[in-house]
Amino acid sequence: MPEIKRYRVGGFTVAEYDNLDSTNNLLKKLASDGAPDGTVVIARSQTGGKGRLGRSFFSPEGCGLYMSVLLRRNVPVSIAKLLTPLAAVAVAEALERCGSKRIGIKWVNDLYADGKKVCGILTETQVRPNGGSLVWAVVGIGINLFEPSGGYPEDIIGRAGAAFAENADGLRERVAAETLLSFERCLGSIESKAFLTEYRARSILYNREVTVLPAGITARVVGIDDDCRLIVRTESDELCLESGEVSLKL
Repeated sequence: MPEIKRYRVGGFTVAEYDNLDSTNNLLKKLASDGAPDGTVVIARSQTGGKGRLGRSFFSPEGCGLYMSVLLRRNVPVSIAKLLTPLAAVAVAEALERCGSKRIGIKWVNDLYADGKKVCGILTETQVRPNGGSLVWAVVGIGINLFEPSGGYPEDIIGRAGAAFAENADGLRERVAAETLLSFERCLGSIESKAFLTEYRARSILYNREVTVLPAGITARVVGIDDDCRLIVRTESDELCLESGEVSLKL
């Protein structure tokens, strides 16, 4: 698929496409071929958008922003694991600067507005053979800017929402630029973990009852630690969840 246009935002070089199967898939291939740090791929629609845990991400044309960012940082894997929550903070701040609804974060990678998911983040990495440090990371960001004219598919109605009530001229371009600039600023605090203060402040889970998946354990969220692990308390124990998923109990 040929590029529509190429431009720069801050320290990023952006290549925009009309339609791709997945921006993450293309950027991982470019990374393997030697693409430099700061390469960004944006698609106006995706036929195979990806979410965590093998799920698909609904990516219709005209109402969303589908973007992947390549980072080449010689950092420990323990630091690289913070890229997803860092990106969540960057996107939330960028959306609100563009006039969106108030954005909250559901651990670890989903952004919510008015109780519905408006953005998902998927980070895929290649690590060095010894497993100790990062070769590259591709951070995929899919944002529902406004609701599609035909509404959301039946399987996600009631769960999917949009960051904005309606479209406006240049909205997608403004959100893309603000997201990249915000991401660039946040990256400066990844090792100090200063961004976690904002991440915690935006959490929609604190002091709420959740189901820990796939175990099905009921617990109450009591905090997020400095490694961005979710701290939950069951009737008999306190657990630190490093990965996985939680579902809010209604």
